[in-house]
Amino acid sequence: MGKFEIDVPDELLARLDEECRQVHMTRDKRVIEALECNIAPAQNLKPGWIGTRLEALEDFLRRIPGITWAARSGSDQPRWWIKFTIDLESEFAWHVVQELGFVLNYISLEKRLPTVFKPVSPPPYLNGGPKQFLSWVIEAEIPFLDPEHIHKTLEGRLPRPVDDLAQWRMTDEE
Repeated sequence: MGKFEIDVPDELLARLDEECRQVHMTRDKRVIEALECNIAPAQNLKPGWIGTRLEALEDFLRRIPGITWAARSGSDQPRWWIKFTIDLESEFAWHVVQELGFVLNYISLEKRLPTVFKPVSPPPYLNGGPKQFLSWVIEAEIPFLDPEHIHKTLEGRLPRPVDDLAQWRMTDEE
């Protein structure tokens, strides 16, 4: 097993020691456990690995009613993103925003996905309105996040099949 030294602020070290005491772990075991949870698996670091999974996520998102494309990050960027537009004329537009916002930002208060879904826009006063320039982006908040995990989570939580318009119709329509 390799060794390395690190200078840790006193306050953080005190919290680590207290946590170790309460969970009955050695400092080394707890630090290794924390690192295991926060360092990407080896396969995620291989060149091109993220890109192929990002393509599959992109293909899935294209099937959602009203989504059209703008751009995506390079396939080997550690913190990937996918940016797209949602047709504001679509009767499903706000349902799509609501579903994606829930799953990607708020699926669980205790264990949220390491993603953020948000609107993005160039300066409206220089370009124009939301029909032409409002976009939406899904961003990985941690490096080397597996896009397949996000894909499978969306697939499991969004209406099924995702491209069936009848599944997107809400029963509480105005």
